[in-house]
Amino acid sequence: MYRNSYVEIDLDNLRHNIRFFTSDTDKKLIGVVKADGYGMIDYIEAKTLKEEGVDHFAVSSLDEALNLRDHGIDGSILILGQVPDDSMDLIKKNDLSIVTLSMPFVQRVQLDGVKVHLKLNTGMNRIGVRTSEAKRCLDLLKDKGAIIEGVMSHFSSADDDLEYSKAQYERFKKCVLSLDYDFPLIHMSATDGAIAVDDDICNAQRIGLGLLGLSAYKTGLKQVISLYSHVSMLKKLEAGETVSYGRHYTSDGNGWLLTIPLGYADGFYRSNTGKKVWCENEYGTIVGSICMDQLMILCEHPHDEGSKVELFGSHIDVAERAKELGTIPYELYTSLSDRLTRKYLKNKKVFMSIDPRF
Repeated sequence: MYRNSYVEIDLDNLRHNIRFFTSDTDKKLIGVVKADGYGMIDYIEAKTLKEEGVDHFAVSSLDEALNLRDHGIDGSILILGQVPDDSMDLIKKNDLSIVTLSMPFVQRVQLDGVKVHLKLNTGMNRIGVRTSEAKRCLDLLKDKGAIIEGVMSHFSSADDDLEYSKAQYERFKKCVLSLDYDFPLIHMSATDGAIAVDDDICNAQRIGLGLLGLSAYKTGLKQVISLYSHVSMLKKLEAGETVSYGRHYTSDGNGWLLTIPLGYADGFYRSNTGKKVWCENEYGTIVGSICMDQLMILCEHPHDEGSKVELFGSHIDVAERAKELGTIPYELYTSLSDRLTRKYLKNKKVFMSIDPRF
């Protein structure tokens, strides 16, 4: 580790969450490990999933799929997003699966021998073919010699609008049944949909953020990812002294100022100024503008150089912090940069560290 700021990943909690979604169901779990495993490193997450019996994975792009293959991840890998038209030979060579982005995509691309999931647009309006185009698209896939591996859709608001989500699902179900085709995989639910919507026609579920312990619904999930740093400098300010660029904070002479080596280049947003962090046995407040590589914290009590600071974890809930910042946990996790060492826990002890840049 080259600086005292790092991401901590609890693999025991990850295993707990995998079992949460695989117990008491016959549905296959498709582990969504896109965006570098939401910050925990994709192939580490995939290897842990494999150890728990999961052999289906989903990523966002061709490079992410190839990275998993390069790290020895076998099994099924579904690319959820756009792939270049001229990449079909590479996709077949690496035994990857793709989705139907649109009817024009299916019409123009050579799909003979390519594994494809028919993606239905049931209300997300991002990618996929309309349900009114589904039969024509399915027939075209057959004519082109595609290997039709599954049919799928995606909820737009399973976290907060169950009425709309159920209507989306009924649209999906009606369309799938009308196609009268024996799809090996039928899947619509991501984390919140899997918890809140009874998708009785589906035999698989795509789980991403839920594996990391987060859902809009109360569950027994456990948080996997935490962010920590350590104090690099401690000082007592005089009343009237200011802090950081722009001099936006002026001391009243009370409390102690801690500096830590973490900043917005690490993916810790400048909008965190004024937010709470946990310093050993008390909450502190980030004061002054967050710098590219450092930030300052005001605490009531002094904390020695080397003291541990939690930016989010067991004391600072990442979902609550995201809400305070007007965003979602996905964005906070995936913003964590490759400057931060990843430390992996088993039995609450670090057993492996990875510096992504090396």
